[in-house]
Amino acid sequence: MNNENENIVVEMTDDKGEKVKVEIVNHFEDNGRIYVIANDLSNDTDSYLLEYKVSDNGEELVSIDDEEEFERLCKLVDEMEE
Repeated sequence: MNNENENIVVEMTDDKGEKVKVEIVNHFEDNGRIYVIANDLSNDTDSYLLEYKVSDNGEELVSIDDEEEFERLCKLVDEMEE
């Protein structure tokens, strides 16, 4: 996540198992973890909030399965946008 001025387009698999191209439009750090906001390029209404991780397999975007954590992060994003 070192391209400060460049949005990154990646292909990911959504929760329905379908391939989706997304553009990473923002990222932020919270509690030592990096999160990204990605917009679905196939429509202008879907966005994703994902955790960015680096593992032995390389860089990954991981869904946030903990509902409380997800809600907390959504509130944080809303506050950042204000």
